Amino acid sequence: MAFVLQNFARQSVGFNTGETTVDSVIYGAPAIYTYRSASDSVATIAAANYFAGGVYQLSLGDLIWIKGSDAAGMYVIDAINRSAGTVTVASAGITGAVGTANIDSSAVTAVKLASDAVTTAKILANNVTSAKVALNMLQYATVTFSAAQFNGMYAVPRELVAAGGANTLIVLDKLQLLMTYVSANYASGGVVAVQYDSTANGAGVIASSTLAAATFQAAASTGFNMNAGVVAETFSTCVNKGLFLSNVTGAFTTGDSTFVAHVWYKIVATV
Repeated sequence: MAFVLQNFARQSVGFNTGETTVDSVIYGAPAIYTYRSASDSVATIAAANYFAGGVYQLSLGDLIWIKGSDAAGMYVIDAINRSAGTVTVASAGITGAVGTANIDSSAVTAVKLASDAVTTAKILANNVTSAKVALNMLQYATVTFSAAQFNGMYAVPRELVAAGGANTLIVLDKLQLLMTYVSANYASGGVVAVQYDSTANGAGVIASSTLAAATFQAAASTGFNMNAGVVAETFSTCVNKGLFLSNVTGAFTTGDSTFVAHVWYKIVATV
């Protein structure tokens, strides 16, 4: 079917509704229209140029409440060219985040979160990131190390995860440290571990298992795994503290290989 002018009505009647251009300056507020079709679906009505018959009445940003043969919806004039006689509409919706204060208590029920309500087909691959889940769920971060940063982490520990804020504790799950070998082995050094805070010389409270210095003196690209630590975590030394990689005894030397640290962790409240 096609656009039927008799089914098209303007609802806004103020003198300043509708776009007007004077000396290249646009004046006026968006106008509001309604349209009904007993034979055309909403998809048909929302297709490009369906409203071409109203090109001289409509303006960019105008709203149209559409009642089709199958459903209803609100659309906005997304593009219009009166010279070419073309009109394009787009679905109109409320923008901005919905805060918890805007959701009625008990309004989100198990029925609304049914297993078939949100399907994997509706979520783009790799689009649910750590930033979108609760902090007490498993988080993930990556940090790169230059050779200079690895050699220097005895004096200047390398930050892996920033502090989570007051009354929070970062709980390390595991660290995978991947070394891409270049040409020179690391030498010297001391036991390597993840620690809380940036205390030099590996003197912070240990948050992980440890690896001997010799482990990092490999002559090939290698992955090094550290698990969660087992020492007591005194609040004064661990709460609201970041995770850092450091080592004891002395700095590593001579090595030129680079690293990527893959860190899995959670942030929990302590009160």
